[in-house]
Amino acid sequence: MHPILPVEIQVLSLAFLLAFTAWVIWLIRSQRLHLRESLAWLLTTLAAIAVIAYPKLLVAGARLLGVEVPANALFGLGLLYLAANVLAATIAISANTARVRRLTQECALLRAEIEALRASVAPRAAGPGVAPPGALPPG
Repeated sequence: MHPILPVEIQVLSLAFLLAFTAWVIWLIRSQRLHLRESLAWLLTTLAAIAVIAYPKLLVAGARLLGVEVPANALFGLGLLYLAANVLAATIAISANTARVRRLTQECALLRAEIEALRASVAPRAAGPGVAPPGALPPG
């Protein structure tokens, strides 16, 4: 009987997945990536490492799902891996977009309030008969 995954593919896949995990950890440590956003990548990559390291998990999962050929289950899991990570990234981007929109609106309101306060304080600070700063002299 042939192995589910040839040893060469298993070793190459494990090396790639471990290098990817190390890269994500390096990005987290160098503060280029936050742990919250990278958690989906780390968890799904650890699951992929488990499936590659123990191919019998793939066979059991394929049987459980009713997939005849474990390689087809592997392709399906690969697509699921990418879809889960893209969805997690999309959710994070959507939440950040909402936060930026709210902060932009609050900043605009505060800016308008500051301008209104400046406009109400400037004529009083100049005193009677004195033009506010920036006003044109009577001509």
